[in-house]
Amino acid sequence: MNNLDDKIVELTDEWYNLIGPDHHKDRDCHWYIETVWSYGRKPVYIVKHYGYILDRIEENWDTYELAQKRLIEILTQEIEEYRKQYEI
Repeated sequence: MNNLDDKIVELTDEWYNLIGPDHHKDRDCHWYIETVWSYGRKPVYIVKHYGYILDRIEENWDTYELAQKRLIEILTQEIEEYRKQYEI
């Protein structure tokens, strides 16, 4: 794994430990970067999350690395917001 993968693993673990004590559904703990090849064009990388706590996230990026960095931003921001909201 590279450093970005390691950071995503760390943040998803933190997210799970943060929301775990509260009632949550399994899908709140799944995050995706999907690669889509279409029409002979360069691939698109889609950051996805379909949870109940955060609802739906779906963003397109031109490179896998940009998608990883955006996922890190999203997780970092949502962890901060969750902590503030519940005073954790």
